[in-house]
Amino acid sequence: MSTNAWVPNQHGAWAMLILPITTGLITAAVIAPSYGNPVQWLALTFMPLAWVFGYFTFFAFGLWFKTRAPARRRAYLWPTLTYGALTAIFTVIVLYLQPRLLWWCVPFVPLIAVALMEVFRRRPRSLISGISTTVASALMYIVAVSASGFSVLPWFFSEAPVAIWVTTLVIGLYFTGTIFYVKTIIRERDNAPFERVSLRYHRIALLVTLITSVTAAIDGGYTASGPLMILVMAAAALRAKLIPPIAKANPREWTPKKVGMWEIPMCLVLALGASLTLVV
Repeated sequence: MSTNAWVPNQHGAWAMLILPITTGLITAAVIAPSYGNPVQWLALTFMPLAWVFGYFTFFAFGLWFKTRAPARRRAYLWPTLTYGALTAIFTVIVLYLQPRLLWWCVPFVPLIAVALMEVFRRRPRSLISGISTTVASALMYIVAVSASGFSVLPWFFSEAPVAIWVTTLVIGLYFTGTIFYVKTIIRERDNAPFERVSLRYHRIALLVTLITSVTAAIDGGYTASGPLMILVMAAAALRAKLIPPIAKANPREWTPKKVGMWEIPMCLVLALGASLTLVV
């Protein structure tokens, strides 16, 4: 049975796709110095369209590349071309309105290159592919904020409040952790060494979140977000320890859908924390 290339079926990716850029737009609205600047708001309007259609393009292209059946390749080609064209159109509009956003090519080009390389190697769900796409998605939070007009790129990199960088980091840490966590339940269920790696990752991520959140609070006095971020990463570390043994004992019960449903509360708290980044 062929996959519908028009509608991505990787349901776990939707939160990773939408949460960073949505909360980034909220923070951009908070920090923006000129609410009446139409160029700024047009760019922020088209940016999420470019990002979402970019993901759709990547998904459809992955299906087109890996299949060898001529009929399926034809079926997957049209979504790839359609979404690719829409991505190009919206990206050009955003860059025309705010050309200095091209500075973000520096981190994005290698991340996208890694993801494409894994597609060409027919390993689209490898660990390195997941991490590269997750980091790219997390960066969309600060990309959106950088388009707010608060500071001009590249000076934004040094002038942005520490809290914005911390939120970007924590979003990346959380969603990268979900890659390890989900693998311990599904694909690496019986891999004890991988489970230990997952536990170590989550403990380190929690420690980093604690340190950086305190730093952000000291730097700018932004205290609303930190406790929520720490809560999310603490909960993530706890479930990374408790759930895999339970799932291993009941593999049929712990489907990808159920795993994803259990992540919703943490994603909501993470979204709230990210939205409150610049709230004292």
